[in-house]
Amino acid sequence: MPGSRRRSISDDDDDPASNISDDCSWLELDDLVPLSIDAPDHTDDVDVYRQQQVMMERYYCCNRRYLIAILFIFLCLIIGSVLLVLTKLFHQSLPSLLHTLHIVGGKHGTDHIEPVCLSNQLLEGQRKTVESMNLDRLATAFYDQLIGDDNLLASGFFWNDEDSHTSKWRPQGVTTMYTENRFRFALISWYGRADEGYADRGGRVSFVNLTDMPINKLLTGIPEVPFYSYRHVLLVDNSFCTLPSIHVGGIEYQNGILYVADSRKGQQAIIEFDVANGLYEVPPSMTSLLGYQYVLRASSSFHTPITPSFLSYDIDNRKFIVGTYAKCGNDAIHFHEDSENCFKQKKNNLLWFDKDDVNLTSPLPCEHYFPEMQGAVSLNWRDTTVTWVSSSYGAVSNSHLHTFRSSPFDGCPDVELGATKVNTYLFPPGLEDLHVEETTSPKERIMWLQTEFGVRQVFAVALGQLLRRI
Repeated sequence: MPGSRRRSISDDDDDPASNISDDCSWLELDDLVPLSIDAPDHTDDVDVYRQQQVMMERYYCCNRRYLIAILFIFLCLIIGSVLLVLTKLFHQSLPSLLHTLHIVGGKHGTDHIEPVCLSNQLLEGQRKTVESMNLDRLATAFYDQLIGDDNLLASGFFWNDEDSHTSKWRPQGVTTMYTENRFRFALISWYGRADEGYADRGGRVSFVNLTDMPINKLLTGIPEVPFYSYRHVLLVDNSFCTLPSIHVGGIEYQNGILYVADSRKGQQAIIEFDVANGLYEVPPSMTSLLGYQYVLRASSSFHTPITPSFLSYDIDNRKFIVGTYAKCGNDAIHFHEDSENCFKQKKNNLLWFDKDDVNLTSPLPCEHYFPEMQGAVSLNWRDTTVTWVSSSYGAVSNSHLHTFRSSPFDGCPDVELGATKVNTYLFPPGLEDLHVEETTSPKERIMWLQTEFGVRQVFAVALGQLLRRI
C-alpha cells in the first residue's frame, strides 16, 4: 500500500541523505522562495570620502598659498635688506643704485646742466678769510688706527653723520694749507652727483680746521681735541655761477692758490682759486646759493695735454702732477684688478710739469702706468724718486696703493710694470686722491689719503712708515 511504504525518520537515522531524498513530499517547489541578498548601500561612505578629499585639497591649497605668501615676504625682506646695504655701501639712493645695476633704464648726466648764479654786485665787500668763517660742522677725530693690509698707523677724522652717508655728494681730492696766522686746514673736494640731481651744484670744498692735530706726535700722542670743526664752501666761476658736472677729482694748495682739476669734456684744465681774495660770504639780504653761506670764486685757469682726473705737487722737484683715470673694460660693474690687459691701456698716463710751461700739446705725458688711477705723489729719497699711485674702482673691490723707486727725476719716472719692483698695498674700497704735506722737517712729512665709499674717512700716514716698506 502506498501508505505502508512511508517510513519515519526514526527508522533509519544513519542515512540522512536518503531521508531527504525520500521524504520530500512536505516541500513543494512552489513553496520555495528565492533567496534575495541585497548589496550593501555605500553611498553615504562615498559622500563622506569625497567630502574628506575636498577638505584635504582645500587644506593643501590653503597651505600652499600661505607657504607661497611667506616665501614671497621672506624674499622681499632679503632683497630689501640687500638693497639697503648696497645703498649704504655705494652711497647711492635706491633709484640711482637700480640704474647702476641696470635694473631700471634711463641715462644720467646726458642733458645740458644749467649753472646756478648769484648777483656779483651784491657780493662786493663780502670777502672773508678762511679763519673768519663760521665752521658749523664737527668731524670726529681718530688716532692710532690700523689701516690697510700692512697695518699702517693712521690719524685722521670721520665726517658727521650727514656727510658720512650722503648719496648726493662724494669726496674726491685732498690737500692742506696754512693761513697767515698759522692756522692749519685740510681741504677736501666733493662733486655733486648727477644721478641724484646735484650736477648743477658742481663742486664744493670742505675746510677742516686741524690746527690742534699734532704732526710731530702723530704716532706717539693723542689728539688734543676729539673733534675738528669744518665748513662746506661752494665753488663758483668768475661770474659767481656754479660749475655744473665738475668732478673735482684732485686739488692742490700752493702759495695761496687752490688748484682744482677739471676733467669735464671740452675743458681739460686746471682752475685756480685765490683763497685769500676769492672767498665770499653770501649776505643775509640774498637768498643763499643752494644753501651755502660761503662761495670760493675762480680767478683763472690753464690747460694740460691730458685729461686731469687728479692733481698733486712734488715738493722736492717743484713739479705739478696730473693723471688720467682710465677704466679697465666696458662692463658697468667689475672688480678692480691689476691685469696685463689693464696695464696696456694707452690712457694710463701721468704728467709732471711746470705751471709756466704747459699747454694742450706739451709736455708729452708719461704713458702706461696703472689702470683706474685716482691719485699720485712723488718725492726724492736716497738719490732716487719714489712714486705712489692710488687706484680703485667701486665700493666692493679693495683699493691699491702702488709704490716704486726710479732713477732721479728727469721728466718721467721709469717703470716697467711686471719688471720694475712695484710694491702694492691693499686699502679699503674707494681710495681717492693723495697729498704729501710739506712740514718744517722732511722727516715729519705725512701723506694724506681718503676714501669715498663705506666708512668715509680722511687720514694721514707718516711717510717714514711707507718708506720703510720700499
